[in-house]
Amino acid sequence: MADGAATGLPASNRGVSGFREDDQPFRVLLDWFSASVDLPAVLRETGWDRSMKDTLDTLDATGSNACALASVLCAFFFGGSGIQPHDEVRAGRFYAWRVSLRNGAGEHVGLIEMGGPHTVRKDGVYTARLELTGDGCRLYEGAAGSGHAKRWLELRAKLESSAGRITRVDVAADDLHGFHPITWAICRHQAGEFDNRGQTPKAQHIDDFGSGDGSTFYIGSVTSEKRMRVYEKGKQLGDRESPWVRYEVQFTASNRKELPLDLLRDPANYLLGAYPVLRFLQAMATRIDVTNAAAVATLKSCRRHLKRQYGATLHFIVKHTRNDAELGSVIRSLTSPKLPDWASNSTGVDWPEIHSLITSQEINQ
Repeated sequence: MADGAATGLPASNRGVSGFREDDQPFRVLLDWFSASVDLPAVLRETGWDRSMKDTLDTLDATGSNACALASVLCAFFFGGSGIQPHDEVRAGRFYAWRVSLRNGAGEHVGLIEMGGPHTVRKDGVYTARLELTGDGCRLYEGAAGSGHAKRWLELRAKLESSAGRITRVDVAADDLHGFHPITWAICRHQAGEFDNRGQTPKAQHIDDFGSGDGSTFYIGSVTSEKRMRVYEKGKQLGDRESPWVRYEVQFTASNRKELPLDLLRDPANYLLGAYPVLRFLQAMATRIDVTNAAAVATLKSCRRHLKRQYGATLHFIVKHTRNDAELGSVIRSLTSPKLPDWASNSTGVDWPEIHSLITSQEINQ
């Protein structure tokens, strides 16, 4: 897999074009990440002072040290991001044990797996497995004081130092205005523009039949080394009128091919290398556009549900409070000190713009 040609990936990379912070218009997201790493190598690099044999034997036999090892791995790979290992060990899916990774609110954003018969690679390396969900990727790359491109480059370097092998990466780009909807992707597939070496990949269309829940079009099978999803992201988040379409490619390693670590360096080029027909994405949304669009779509959904479930109660409160100050006092008494999942720091900064956009959309409907 040295040249990446067999998977349609580019043979070489030219910097971090997909992650640049300058005027480069093409912005992509890493929306899932998983990899295996050399566990003893990480422990040695972090100064683990216990017998390596006893450590691994205990891990395989009982998993009683799994939380301690997960803490070391989490600190080494994701330190400073706000991602923390849970204090509970459960049976793993690929390995014997798994420890959930959580955000500051205690919500699952990834996991670390280790121990058991699937731990050792064919080359004899004793591994552990790392995984970040989409939310975990956002949390990791959004760590204070570090640009998202730099964070992924740091992770790439740490993977390289610990014999890391990427097992899955999802790369996504967004068409916020829906200039290239699902029907466009279906037509391009039928025209053979997603063909690979003369082979037409399997496709599946899951239609919402106008319900507003959002449709999805898949290109490639579940077991494919690359599989594309085209889905109505805005509708998925709850905005039934949203035109927002997300193009997302899932790259998966196999026994036949490895994924290059440079996927973390330049995901945009790998995305276009996999499907050149997606060149139009180079002129699509910036990251802040996507952040605001997600907040708008989710907030519109929340407002709709709030009105449906509690609209009558709110109407009573508004009707019978004597002035705005009293109304504000009642509303504040109903709030929680927590923030919703979709509310990030940038959401608060951009709140006037988000509120104005939602208001104008509702007036025009």
